Amino acid sequence: MFVELIDTLRCPVPHENAADSWLVAAAAETVDRHIVRGTLGCPVCHAEFEIRHGDVWFGAEEPVAAFVVPSDDDVTRLAALLAVDDRGGLYILDGAWGAMAAAVSGYSSAAHFMLLSPPLGCEAEGTLRGAGDLVPVAAGAARGIALDRHSAALAESAARALVTNGRLIAPAATPIPPSITVLARDEQHWVGELSAQGSHPIPLRRAGR
Repeated sequence: MFVELIDTLRCPVPHENAADSWLVAAAAETVDRHIVRGTLGCPVCHAEFEIRHGDVWFGAEEPVAAFVVPSDDDVTRLAALLAVDDRGGLYILDGAWGAMAAAVSGYSSAAHFMLLSPPLGCEAEGTLRGAGDLVPVAAGAARGIALDRHSAALAESAARALVTNGRLIAPAATPIPPSITVLARDEQHWVGELSAQGSHPIPLRRAGR
């Protein structure tokens, strides 16, 4: 876990009469500003979350995502839909989308990528596992999020994590959060913006169609 990304993380445990709490890191092993082994602790509820092999483990059941080698067209499309550009910012890729992290990062040297429950073999500056149907980052922390699971709760949590006009991609069956305006959709996914004033959705076009 890249140490600069820890400030964006929030405790996944609900806190009565308290806002979301940041997490405090205690590193046991670091390599080039990445915490390889250590613990994240919540100063409000005192919950602790282990960092193992650079991944943060939040304790919920970990979904299994298959690693699929993406095509160049897949990578280009994802970068375009998430609006990855030289402005940088944080992008979060859930599940199988994580296989594209390394390639999509080539579209912006200023962007940071965090993965949620990615397949084994995926690498990024931050990897979160066992977060359940939560995106455990601060509100307004992410410029773009791609979800692999059609969970209404996960979509709501992702929308909360976006900056204004941040992009959200989700499976077509996913209920659309009220704060999201859908910009485009096809039979597999929809893409929307937070608080965007979009018009009617247009079809998503893939290469060769």
